[in-house]
Amino acid sequence: MTETASGLGRAHRDGVLWLSFDRPRAGNAVNADVAQALADALTQAASDAGIEAVVLTGAGEKIFSAGIDVKNPDNLPHEVLAARRRGAVEHCLEAILAFDKPLLAAVNGYAIGLGFMLALLTDRVIAAEGAVFSLPEIDINIPTFLGISMVTRASGAALASDLVLSGRRMNAAEARQRALIADVVPAAELAATAQQAALMLAAKPKAAYALNKQWMKRGLREEFAAANARSASVQQMLAKGK
Repeated sequence: MTETASGLGRAHRDGVLWLSFDRPRAGNAVNADVAQALADALTQAASDAGIEAVVLTGAGEKIFSAGIDVKNPDNLPHEVLAARRRGAVEHCLEAILAFDKPLLAAVNGYAIGLGFMLALLTDRVIAAEGAVFSLPEIDINIPTFLGISMVTRASGAALASDLVLSGRRMNAAEARQRALIADVVPAAELAATAQQAALMLAAKPKAAYALNKQWMKRGLREEFAAANARSASVQQMLAKGK
């Protein structure tokens, strides 16, 4: 896996492009640069005949992604930083929704907040036995409209209410039981299992695969746009202390 300045590692394995969140000092958190790099990588992979499928994972053995990076190293005004993050994340989500080839997540550890959401947007989630999932935004006074939408669509309103309102952590076994993820495997088998699953999906008829994905994700763009707009207005309200 090669690391780039953007914090997104890349590796090619027999027609499968592996993209790795690679910011170990920041818990593999997603900042605007990483979100943009992921969007660009998916856009390029979509038109690259040599790439049959893509797998998202996290660098290291403990963290898939700790979610959105809320730090402000450049000391930008809060509104500017928030708008930049929202724009990059929205672009990233659009690229994922538009990606017609197989897209999988190999969750090697903690998948928190946006990390959890990005995994849920893939076609198949395979997790190591020690993986943990959560939407803890409520504990830092941030609503998670996107998280609500994704979990509700995947496993229903009851689980979305449980996870979002409590912010609790869910282990891989429960996530599989709740139909949020497809497989749980020993950590040592994660990469091989994900590679095999990616190649299996890539062997399906491409046109039908793409059309099926487009139909399954219909309406999500509008739902995400509404969630992003609502998040922007609520964050402005919270920032003013209302």
